[in-house]
Amino acid sequence: MASLMRARCERCTTSRGSMLCPRGRACGRPACSSRREIVGSSVRAGRREAVLFLRGVAILMWIAAGIVAVRVPEFTGSPAHSRLCTAGPKSSCHSFGQTMTTPLRLVSTGGQPAAGPEPAAAAASVADAGRPISSPAEARPRLDGRPGTLDSWLLGIAWKQRLRTLRSLGATAFYALAIVLLHLGGNWGLLSKEGITPISIAIGSSCVMFYLALRSGFNLRFKDASLTMPQMTAAVTYAALVYTLGGAARNVLLLIMVPLLVFGFHHLRALQIRLLSVYTLGAMGLAMVWLVHDQPQRYDMAAEMVRFMIMAVVVVTLWQLTNHDVEEASGLTKELMRLVFTDDPKQRLRIQRSMVAATNFVIFTTVVGYAVSAGAVDRREGLLLGSYMITQSLVFYVLLRSGVNLRFSDPSLTLPQILVAITCVVGAYVILGESRGATLMLMVMVLMFGMFNLSARQTRMAALFGLIVQGLAMLGMAFFAPHRYSVRQELIHFLFVCTVLPTISLLAGQLTDLRHRLRARKDELSAALERIQTLATRDELTGLINRRHMNETLDLQKKFSDKGGRVFCIGILDIDHFKRINDSYGHSVGDEVLRAFATAVQDALRDSDVVARWGGEEFLLMLTDCRVDQARQGVDRVHEAVAACAVSSTHPELRISFSCGLTEQRYEETLDATIERADQALYRAKRRGRNRTIAA
Repeated sequence: MASLMRARCERCTTSRGSMLCPRGRACGRPACSSRREIVGSSVRAGRREAVLFLRGVAILMWIAAGIVAVRVPEFTGSPAHSRLCTAGPKSSCHSFGQTMTTPLRLVSTGGQPAAGPEPAAAAASVADAGRPISSPAEARPRLDGRPGTLDSWLLGIAWKQRLRTLRSLGATAFYALAIVLLHLGGNWGLLSKEGITPISIAIGSSCVMFYLALRSGFNLRFKDASLTMPQMTAAVTYAALVYTLGGAARNVLLLIMVPLLVFGFHHLRALQIRLLSVYTLGAMGLAMVWLVHDQPQRYDMAAEMVRFMIMAVVVVTLWQLTNHDVEEASGLTKELMRLVFTDDPKQRLRIQRSMVAATNFVIFTTVVGYAVSAGAVDRREGLLLGSYMITQSLVFYVLLRSGVNLRFSDPSLTLPQILVAITCVVGAYVILGESRGATLMLMVMVLMFGMFNLSARQTRMAALFGLIVQGLAMLGMAFFAPHRYSVRQELIHFLFVCTVLPTISLLAGQLTDLRHRLRARKDELSAALERIQTLATRDELTGLINRRHMNETLDLQKKFSDKGGRVFCIGILDIDHFKRINDSYGHSVGDEVLRAFATAVQDALRDSDVVARWGGEEFLLMLTDCRVDQARQGVDRVHEAVAACAVSSTHPELRISFSCGLTEQRYEETLDATIERADQALYRAKRRGRNRTIAA
């Protein structure tokens, strides 16, 4: 019946009689007086709907087929996976920026040939098997495309560009589905038909533009090569334009905005998230205002205000939950951020959380103001509640910004803010009249703000406070204004509160206990990791770095020297007659000697110099930014410090000396060769009577 009615002339005022519409001059359409003509028009309309639907399905199938045809290996670094190099006698395998030339083979991470469908590749792998993949980066599969294939033509060769283009094509598929749904919604009367075609053309054009920008490499000129921010801005713009069409489907559109914003907030930086949040609220707010202004007889400002409030709360909450990073700013922006949020990262995070709550209070104050203007709330009561909410937000901001909060055990002031917010919600419940039931949802949201910061005891305290204040408010309303507030209705509301708040308190307590256990486990793992790191890099007896870590330090210094011309010297120190000390005084005294010698050497050297226990009674010095004659002066200071040092508390008369072989690291000389020269110089120092330094 709906399709029959749509087939008739929209401006026709009679169903039978004349052959032309009474307003034929305006529309020029024939009158719908004949039932045969009505049925024929409905059949044609049904055919158009079917053709449109089939076209949309065909477009989606084509896009899905193109995406399925793209062979993108699984992104994993598991050693159970294999890597297939490109065809040819020699091919360039790219693994996350690491390029190497290898023969064609199918190599597994264990060094053995993996099974493959091509005999030639398998034979090549057997012939050249045995080279294990040397690094975790090599074990990851290659994401580059092969030239000449359909997927390389569609997505490109470089794996990063392929991934960006593939995401853009996935968004294009969703846009195509959205266009089909828009046209179906227009034909079924869920949306206004006017404007659907221009919006569809704009969506299609932007999809083509983004694809061309990614495929041509034009996106690489920008800091955000994925063009996430422009694509998110375009998506929000299209959502606002579709919202201006009106209809019952706009509620579904608001629901779709949630996963869209979650995706954007997850992939954007902190400043971009703030900009996108402001743009989303502004665009959707303008769309709602335009809808009410254009069709005031169909759409109510109060209903649109409620939708905007819900959307604002969702946007602000998602902003808070998805990103806490502080982005570095510069110039005037940095100075403003410092004035508003301070330089302390912890204080800045606390102020940001407080401002999230303050934003919700501002939004709710706006709703109360509209309720006052509409006559639903008494002006004096609304002004009092709005002033209270704004004032308490400013008070908490001043406490956090001034640093007074640091005097309390909970510097975030989470519990006081939640208790004050509960009083605001209860005050709104008292003055909102018939709409007061909606404020009970805000009570739940207030308690959710403390789930990640409050302890289990504090959460139960907040829930109990909410029950008491809400119960007293309901009792007072039923006692002082029984004609306006029914006792039975208030009892139902109170039972609902008694069911929900304790449940949330219980869940929050369990979450708090879980958070404490995870934090304790994290501390234990950090301590164990630090202990392992110390054991792996430090000598347990002397506290100096060990031979393994010294080799890594020498390799790094060698790179600096070769690239920047920074000369350094290497010296090998050997304690004279250390075996005699062990035999005469015992190994415990020998350990004391080693510790005292290590301390004396460290104290006599510069902060930039490094000393390590090389093995037994041998120590290795690395003296940076000096020639061999300058390094010799430093070793002479070490001789003087060791000679004056009491190396044993039980035998204060015991003194030691050492011999040293010193050499300068030469350009393009390996470290092993340099250490060998220093070792030979050490042997010459021992042969010449010990307690001396010989430079090579």
